Amino acid sequence: MATKRRQQATKRKSGPMEVERRTLRPKLLRVDLREELIARPAVSPGLYRRPEVAKRLTKAEIGQVVQRAGVKPMGGGGGIETHVELSPAVPWVDGRGWLEAAGTLQSWFATTTIGFYPDKPNQEQGILYIWMDGLTEGDAYVAEIRVGGWSANPQVPGTYNIGASDAAHADVHHTGASQTLSVFIPGVSDTMSLITIETKGLGGWLLDDVLVSHLGTLG
Repeated sequence: MATKRRQQATKRKSGPMEVERRTLRPKLLRVDLREELIARPAVSPGLYRRPEVAKRLTKAEIGQVVQRAGVKPMGGGGGIETHVELSPAVPWVDGRGWLEAAGTLQSWFATTTIGFYPDKPNQEQGILYIWMDGLTEGDAYVAEIRVGGWSANPQVPGTYNIGASDAAHADVHHTGASQTLSVFIPGVSDTMSLITIETKGLGGWLLDDVLVSHLGTLG
């Protein structure tokens, strides 16, 4: 009887189903690169804005900017035409220009602003690059950069430090929650030009948009 039980137990032990061990293999990631750019969103100018945004320059004010630079205004019925308008919603326009941001970038909202919020205001506060493409060599341009910001120290106003490849460097005092920085380029040296915006002494700052106007050849 005991022998029969041992035989049954042996049969049960030799019969369990073996679990097949699968070998996991990494799945190859395939990335298809296309030459064409992703279509930019169809956003109408001025569709999305924060409540407080600086005003655009009028034609008369653009003329004053030109005169302050010691250059004669346009003659012969020359007009002012828009070269490109860039914003967080439309950061690039093929063949016209694009935006880049670096440093303490904290937010990029397509419906409102690009925001820079430095952890240490006395150090790097973020850099905005405004690339202009498809320019007419030798012609003049004006960039209107609408920004907002607040000082790190209420007793000491901060500054916007503007650099450009075809214009003079300038430091502009921060004047409030909304202002327009104007950059006059008397004559571009090539079909591409660059403007950089950095800040000093600000607790944070915002970019609303950039409008680049083509003035033509100035006397």
